[in-house]
Order: sequence, then structure tokens, then C-alpha cells
Amino acid sequence: MERFLKEKLVYLILPIIVIGVVVYLLFAGPTETNAGAVLQKMNEVAAKQNDLSVKKDRLELLKKQKESENVEVKKEAKSGKVIYGVSGEQFTPEASFGIIFENLLANLTNSGVRIRSIEYNYHPGDDKILSANIGGYNACEISFVSVGSYTQFQNFFKNIAKEKYLSNIYEIYIEPYDRDKTILITRFKIRLYTKTI
Repeated sequence: MERFLKEKLVYLILPIIVIGVVVYLLFAGPTETNAGAVLQKMNEVAAKQNDLSVKKDRLELLKKQKESENVEVKKEAKSGKVIYGVSGEQFTPEASFGIIFENLLANLTNSGVRIRSIEYNYHPGDDKILSANIGGYNACEISFVSVGSYTQFQNFFKNIAKEKYLSNIYEIYIEPYDRDKTILITRFKIRLYTKTI
């Protein structure tokens, strides 16, 4: 009898276990909607990770831009003017003054001042920037002898003061013309600066 009870018990317990598994799978187990919800959550997490990665890259780019702006601010002189920067591979130190020199000549001619002579000195000996041996900085001293009226020179020097790039008026000698005292003969030196980047 005991044996009979054991065999029957197995047949009774086995269907109960199968029914329990079926009920579990139908009502409580993973269903297609639960799998879809899990897949949707995974997609949302992946999208958030991509968004976070993009924001992180943008933040790093903004930090680099801020650092480069800080470097540019340090290059400004006390007057708020900047030193003209040129690519080192593109121009020699002497050729780096081309654009600034062109602006200077345009200011002279636009003011009505006539140029009698120009001399260049690409290595002025008493220049503080060059004597400090700071790498990449170039200086050029340009000596002018020019003729014009008071108002023409006034306009010229105002335009030089408004110029974006650093220039230093080093010496000025003004004397009136012997025959007409309203015309001035001036000798002045302007120092221009560039930075090789």
C-alpha cells in the first residue's frame, strides 16, 4: 500500500506542479508587454547616455573656447589693444607687418598727410619686448617724414589711437614750414608689434 500511495502521489503532485507553472506563466511570468516595456526602458537609457555624451563633448568644447579666450585676453595691452597674430609658417617676421603697415599708410593718406620718406628698422635695439627675448614677438620701427596741416595730423593721430592693433608712437618732432606756418613738417617713429602663432 505504501508503494501504491507513492505511485499515486507522484501522479497527483505532477499535475498540480504543471498547473501551477501554467498559471504562473499566464498571469505572473514575463509577458510580451513586459518584455516590450523592458526594451523600451533600455532604449530610453541608451538615448539618455547618447544625449549625456553629446552634452559632455559640448561642455569640453566650451571649456577649451573659454581657455583660448582667456589666453587672448592676456595678450591685450593695458590700452585694450591686441598684438597682431600671424601664422609662423606663412610669413617671415618682416613680412608679418604687411597688413598693419598697409593700415598705417591708409590712415596717413586718408587723413591727407603726404609722406616724404619712410625708413624701416625691424630690430630696434631699445625695444623692451625684443630685449626680453620673448619667443614669437616681432617689432618694427617705422620712421616717417611727412607734410600736412594741423588738422590732418590731428585726424591721423586720432585714427592711430582708434586702431585695433597695438602700435606705439615712439618719437614726434613737429616744426612749421618756413614759407607757410599752417603746414607742418613732422618726423615721427611708430613701433608696430606682431606675434608669430
